Amino acid sequence: MSRRLIALAASAGLVSFAAHAADFGTLDADGSGGLSFAEIQSAAPGVSAEEFAAADVDGSGELSRAEFQAWKSASAEPRE
Repeated sequence: MSRRLIALAASAGLVSFAAHAADFGTLDADGSGGLSFAEIQSAAPGVSAEEFAAADVDGSGELSRAEFQAWKSASAEPRE
């Protein structure tokens, strides 16, 4: 299910190129081990709260490294 949501977001063009190109460690400004909405927006100001929530599969309020990697991977997949 989570990959479907991420793939849906990517196919809708919701993943920003800036966030896709950014490194997790660089974006994790506070060193919490997760990426907050504010940290994602620092690299991709166009990302909406809804887009972030779709990538935040576990609903923790932060993207884990795995969620971020899945989000990046989904955005790199060819769109139909």
